Amino acid sequence: MKRRWSDAVTENFSYKVVALCISLILWLTILGRRDFVLSKNVEVDLITAPGTQVVAQTTDHIKVKVSGPRAALKKFMESSLSQNINLDISQKGEGVVYVDIPLNKIEVPLGVKILGVRPNQIQVEVVRTKDNKNDEQKGQ
Repeated sequence: MKRRWSDAVTENFSYKVVALCISLILWLTILGRRDFVLSKNVEVDLITAPGTQVVAQTTDHIKVKVSGPRAALKKFMESSLSQNINLDISQKGEGVVYVDIPLNKIEVPLGVKILGVRPNQIQVEVVRTKDNKNDEQKGQ
């Protein structure tokens, strides 16, 4: 008793269609869960003590490498909150200062992980402003 090929395909056809749909849904779900990796440039804003200013720094932006689901990364790339990072260097004083980039200062959406930051340290030169020098000389 030989079976025909067309009989094998059409037998239990509705079950086969349902199984195909379920397998496609599972495949797309697993494919969508894969983490993607992106890099984004983030500007660095330095907050200095009153009467001082930054005259030189090695870079004014850092490259943040992140990973996560596609939807969360899209939100991170479009977010205006993560466009810059504010670093307070008012306690560091004058002269050449090395500023570490803390990862906890970088805002990322839920599900996004920070893989790294380049550079992870910025060299900054801080000097006293001229107005304050004149005020100190007048006071003496």
